[in-house]
Amino acid sequence: MIENKKLFSGIQPSGNLTIGNYIGALSQWIEIQENNNCLFSVVDYHAITVYQDPEELRSKIIEITKIY
Repeated sequence: MIENKKLFSGIQPSGNLTIGNYIGALSQWIEIQENNNCLFSVVDYHAITVYQDPEELRSKIIEITKIY
């Protein structure tokens, strides 16, 4: 019996679903979850590599989570 791999992947809270999000992450997530144990997330700490208004960032995190 082959054990499935455990995979973790996250996406920045951009606020809107873009073609870049789809090509860069979502289309791959669809494929890899069929044969692996996956955990997907919105990586809000990754979003603070540049200054963001805290209230706007919270709003984007919630919005992108609802979209996905």
